[in-house]
Amino acid sequence: MTLWHIAWSYLWNRKLTTCLTIASVALAVGLISSVLTLREETRRRFEEEGQLFDVVVGAKGSPLQLVLSAIYFMDKPTGNILYSDYERLRKEEDVVAAYPISLGDRYQEFQIVGTVAEVFAYAWGDPITGKPRNPFHVAKGRAFERSMEAVVGSTVARETGLKVGDSFHGVHGFVRVPEGVELPDGTGIVHKEFPYHVVGILRASGTPFDRAIFCNLESVWEVHGHHEEGPPAAEEYHGPLRPGVQQDDTPEGASSHGTDEQRAVTAVLIDLVSTGLRFQFEEYVNESYNAMAASPVDQIVNLYSQLLGTAKMVLLAIGYLVVIISALSILIGLYLSILQRKRDLAIMRALGASSYEILGAVLIEALWVTLLGIVSGWLLGGLVTSGISVYLVQRFGLYIQAFTFTRDHLLAFGTVAFMGLVAGILPAWQAYQTDVARDLSHV
Repeated sequence: MTLWHIAWSYLWNRKLTTCLTIASVALAVGLISSVLTLREETRRRFEEEGQLFDVVVGAKGSPLQLVLSAIYFMDKPTGNILYSDYERLRKEEDVVAAYPISLGDRYQEFQIVGTVAEVFAYAWGDPITGKPRNPFHVAKGRAFERSMEAVVGSTVARETGLKVGDSFHGVHGFVRVPEGVELPDGTGIVHKEFPYHVVGILRASGTPFDRAIFCNLESVWEVHGHHEEGPPAAEEYHGPLRPGVQQDDTPEGASSHGTDEQRAVTAVLIDLVSTGLRFQFEEYVNESYNAMAASPVDQIVNLYSQLLGTAKMVLLAIGYLVVIISALSILIGLYLSILQRKRDLAIMRALGASSYEILGAVLIEALWVTLLGIVSGWLLGGLVTSGISVYLVQRFGLYIQAFTFTRDHLLAFGTVAFMGLVAGILPAWQAYQTDVARDLSHV
């Protein structure tokens, strides 16, 4: 019978104590594992989506707010820029592609995004696989061709039940109106006179665009060029019209969509000839335009380093504190076990087992408990992360892989295993010093 088998037999004979000790280790490891996985996966996913476009151009304000609103639809826009600025940006020498977006309305909790049909042909090289990736691929129906036609993201279609051929009404501003709730007459928030008609559904891409509804810019201009209340206050809504422009400002004979000076977009998503030109292009736009340029990936990296890095350290500190408590539980459990097994250990010594074999058997017990706790904790952390992933998908369209194993995981689990072995040293030393004659006298 090997020492490993002997150690396992002793643990099996103390099922309740062993399970409780393993559970304490598993809770600590689960917390550490889930924190590391969420940190790494959310960072990776945000940076991946941030690399969809090299630069985002919008109204002056907070660069992070601009990126979060234009790429992730997680914040209010900083304002609007003129459509003529988009046309200038599109013709810049270093610009490969430029896609305007106009925000302002929602359907339920999903953003309605005015843009151009060319965006559906946009392909992006995935940084992980290297393969072309098109987050705007139309899986059912077709792309919009006329005003008030809409293409909905996969998550929108799944959660709202919208399908090709259905119609819906947009809600003015960023206020979420639950399905079936009627607003008081005169509020002018629901655009009941301008129904959108679903003509296509996007394939699931695992990006925030799964949670958006796309239409052409003319649809947005038409809706907001006719409503009577005009654009709301800046703190409540950033509509597609330039601040201060009302419907009555349209010159006689001008298009119902407004003059070039009146038409505006929320942001422009730009793909450059080379990603190395980001900083140079940002400086050029900030100096030459009445607008602000921001690099999505740089803003996300800064967000993680400044804010989420601190949160990660706090959670990891809590996790390692639980590990210390778990190590103490291993120490106490094994120490009490040694006191109860003095006769067994004395018999083993009398049958020829050396002091070093007794020492090794107790250390192996500590290792068994720690390893089982690590494996259980990793599985527990994966299950917790899976639950959080479901929420992130529904709330932000952010798909993360729940069960991962990175170098940080290996380092953390190695630390836990080391602490488990250290916790077993005192009980093992106590067993090593077994006085055979004294302990056998009590048999």
